[in-house]
Amino acid sequence: MRRLALLLLLLGPLPLRAQSLDVVPDQLKANVGDVLTMHLTVRLPEGQQLLDLAPRTLLPPPEGMRIVGVDTLRRVRGGEYRGDVRMAFYRIGKQPVPTLALLYRPAATAPADTLVHAPLAIEIEPVLPPGNQEIKDIRPLVLLGGPILIPLLVLLALVGGGFYWLWRRSRPASAAPAARPAETIPAGPFDTALARLAALEAASLASGNGIVPLFDEVAGLVRTTLVEVGALPHDGLTTPEVAPHLPAPLTAGGLGRRCEDLLGDADLVKFARVRPDREAATAHVGRARRLLEAWRDAAGGTDAVR
Repeated sequence: MRRLALLLLLLGPLPLRAQSLDVVPDQLKANVGDVLTMHLTVRLPEGQQLLDLAPRTLLPPPEGMRIVGVDTLRRVRGGEYRGDVRMAFYRIGKQPVPTLALLYRPAATAPADTLVHAPLAIEIEPVLPPGNQEIKDIRPLVLLGGPILIPLLVLLALVGGGFYWLWRRSRPASAAPAARPAETIPAGPFDTALARLAALEAASLASGNGIVPLFDEVAGLVRTTLVEVGALPHDGLTTPEVAPHLPAPLTAGGLGRRCEDLLGDADLVKFARVRPDREAATAHVGRARRLLEAWRDAAGGTDAVR
C-alpha cells in the first residue's frame, strides 16, 4: 500500500483536457478576391460553457480584406462545436487571418474569458503575372485626338441640361395643364446613370491623368445604380456577390457575366495595381454604357426591377 502511494506521488496529477479553438482554411493559397472558407472547431471540457455562438474578430479587420459571412456554431457532440467563416483578401502576399474570438465561462461561478486561435496566414497571389499587363480584350494604345475644348463643351452641355431639367421640374403647374409629352417624363435610374457616365468620361479626358480613378468611379456608378433600382441591398457587396443578387431580367443573355467582368476589371486596377492606358479606359467606359443600356431595355424603362 505504501509503495502504491509513493508511485502516485511520483506520477503526479494527470493533465486536464484544455479548451481550444482551431481554425483550418479550406486552402492555404488563393487569388485576389477569392472567397475562402475557414472551418472552426471549438472544444470545451465538461463544466465549461460557450457564451458566443457567432465568432467575432478580436480586433477590427485590417484594410484589404473583408468578412463575407459568419455561420452560427453548431454543437456536434459533448463540448465540441463547429462552424464556418468566409472571408476574402484583396492584397497580394502573405496576409494574416484576423484573430477570431469567442466568449466562454471556465466554470459556473467564474467570470467570462476569451477563447482565441493560433496565428494563421494565407498566401494571396495576383490574378495577372508581375509587370504592366494589358487587361483582357483591350487593344494596344491609340492616342485620342482633338483639342481639350471638345470634352469641355460636352461637360458644359451636360451641366446645362441638368439645370434645365431641374428648372422645368420646379415650374408651377398651370390652371389647365396640357398633356405632358412622353419626352418630358423624368428619366429613370438607368438614364441618369448613363448621363453621369458621360460626365465621368469627359472629366477624365479633361484631367489628363484620371485613368485609374475612372475605373473605380465607373464601378461605383454601376453598384449605386443597381441599389437605386432595388437589385442590390447595398453597394458594399464584393464582386463575386453581386451577380447572384441580380434579378432574372438583369442577368438574361449574359448580362450578369458582363457585370461581373466589368467589376472584376475595376478590382484589378484598384487592388492588383494593374495600370491601364487611355484606350483601355475608353473601352471600359463603352462596356459600362452598353451594359446600362441593356439593363434599361430589359427593365422595360421602369424605375425598379423588383
